[in-house]
Amino acid sequence: MVSVPKFPYVVFREILANCNASVLSALSNTSRHFNNNLIRDLPRNMFKIKISIQMMAMLETSKGDTSESFFIPYLDCDRLDLKDILESAMFSFSNDSLASLTVSIDGMTRFLKCDIDSLIIDCGHCIGMMPQILGWLNERQQSINELIIKYEAERDVEDLDYFLKNMNVVESFVIYVDTLPDGMRPLHPKFKCDFLSVTDHPSNNWMSLKDISNSDCKHIQLDTSEFTPTEWNTFLKSWKNGSNQRMEYITANIIESEDMMIELTDGLNVVEREESLIRTFVFVSTPCAFFGGLDIKREDEKVASVVIGPIMHDHDDGKQIRALTVVVWPEGTN
Repeated sequence: MVSVPKFPYVVFREILANCNASVLSALSNTSRHFNNNLIRDLPRNMFKIKISIQMMAMLETSKGDTSESFFIPYLDCDRLDLKDILESAMFSFSNDSLASLTVSIDGMTRFLKCDIDSLIIDCGHCIGMMPQILGWLNERQQSINELIIKYEAERDVEDLDYFLKNMNVVESFVIYVDTLPDGMRPLHPKFKCDFLSVTDHPSNNWMSLKDISNSDCKHIQLDTSEFTPTEWNTFLKSWKNGSNQRMEYITANIIESEDMMIELTDGLNVVEREESLIRTFVFVSTPCAFFGGLDIKREDEKVASVVIGPIMHDHDDGKQIRALTVVVWPEGTN
């Protein structure tokens, strides 16, 4: 070990506050005394930590504009070709390898004195492991700010169901779902987070607009989901009657029908606004312009505008799919 000079406490804290994770790791190996001081004086949660649970498991630290990535070792990982696409497609953690991975993550985050801020899980690499992953995560922290799950449903449908029912996400929940098996039961998820994004296959039926009505999210992005005018009508009536109190924005698609506007607006007492009316809404820090739309007022005086966009694509049966956006305006801005 290399000896390092002793610093006054204030100076030492300032040095630590300006180090990145790799420098801290190198400094910890200079001497046992220095390492003990580092563990004692390093500020908590100085870094934002992103963890990727997949065959090539990674830990990313970020502070300001600086980020670093580190491979997370686990049992038998040295026997794998981590860059082999075919091996990655067939890979799945065993109980022992996943347990060793979480031990490594705990050691690395304990050294940095940080909670996990963001988590990415490739469910195809964690078949049947969701109870183990969530049990570990819930023991170490009450919630997580950002979660991304990539799900290939041919592998294990129950993993997705378990995860949706037991995960506590605060800010951002992003879900990628591949084609689900035919006849799969609806999962009826209830989401509670600031931002929800689901990229799904249109033929899947694991989630409905009724599930979104029963959820509690501010911004909802369902770019590939398709719903009938009647389903949208039910959703909008539910919002008018008090559901989705925090919702500010939702975008998805509507399946065009011959009587689309009648089915969509039935019983809603909408006010049609002129196309010349341009209103601006900020969606996740990006200003968006809305032209005209159909206004719906709730009993608490909140106003939502429904805007139907251009044709996105045609179905094989000839039905056309259009984008549909609902914006809930801040009080006094509509």
